[in-house]
Amino acid sequence: MDHEQTMLSLVKNGGRAAALVLPACLLFLTLPRCEAQNLVPNPSFELRDTCPYTIGFQEGDQPLYWRKWLNSPEYFNACADTSIPGGALVSVPQNGFAFQYAQDGDAYAGYYAFGIDEEYREHLGTPLVAPLTVGETYYLSFWTNATNAGNYWYSLGYCNNMGMLFTMQSNEWSDFNGPAFPFRNYAHLYRQEVLTDTANWTLVSGSFVADSAYQYVVLGNFFDNAHTQVLPAPPFNGEGAYCFVDNVCVSPDPSGCGQTGIEETQGTGLPTVFVDATAAYLVISWPGHAHYSGEVLEVSGRRVRSVQATESRVYLSIADLSAGIYVARLSLGEQGAFVKFVVLR
Repeated sequence: MDHEQTMLSLVKNGGRAAALVLPACLLFLTLPRCEAQNLVPNPSFELRDTCPYTIGFQEGDQPLYWRKWLNSPEYFNACADTSIPGGALVSVPQNGFAFQYAQDGDAYAGYYAFGIDEEYREHLGTPLVAPLTVGETYYLSFWTNATNAGNYWYSLGYCNNMGMLFTMQSNEWSDFNGPAFPFRNYAHLYRQEVLTDTANWTLVSGSFVADSAYQYVVLGNFFDNAHTQVLPAPPFNGEGAYCFVDNVCVSPDPSGCGQTGIEETQGTGLPTVFVDATAAYLVISWPGHAHYSGEVLEVSGRRVRSVQATESRVYLSIADLSAGIYVARLSLGEQGAFVKFVVLR
């Protein structure tokens, strides 16, 4: 089998270490299919500081790399402790806004896309793994879902314009107040039709040619009330609309995205291993298997990490590993897999 592939490296961004996976791996003697690069870190909001414990993207209560850019979006995860009031508001599938499973994994984010009072909006944003290249075409997508029947709030209505916007500067809020984010009445990608489907996730996708070396991506509704269509959610009057978002993609490849800024090995029923964008975590996922062992080896064979998984996806901290080549080895009975990866510092 020919395992030669062009290695994908990530540039250092803001002093954060980059990571590289070499897809020269053997998975049950099957050559894996390698997915395209996704420039969005933590695109499905699975990586986290802690399990969310309340509303509003509080400190330690956010998906890694994502921050609130306007007002107070929410982070939802199945790991939330529903025995406490705040945790019950941000759990998955039942939470304060709706009953909805994640489109991918166990987590998603949410924000007010419309509020009639003072044209209220909520935005969340993150630095891209690498700046966009001027003149290059990028393929964009995210999944969104309209909300209703939460255990605390009901949606007052449904709207359009849930979208994705690229910027050169951050608008991150570090507290409950922060810089304004003026309406653009424009987005690089947005849904033009009013979204009323509360049962199913809806894909929003498109492409554009980068006119600047954008460094950040932000999610929200960037149109003012006069340019936003709203429908009431009976018996309510349409004065507000809330939506979920999951599985965000920005890729230079029209075939779509894999995981965070690396090439991910995939195959039906096969394990996947990838390094997050800052080389802080090794993420291992083995669909359909909840009890397997994993270890990370140096090329010399010395073991530097080990884990006994109790669920299909596990996270290993590799922030203190030196730059170099490593091998992740997984085993379950007579089944086994090896994946080679590189950490750059």
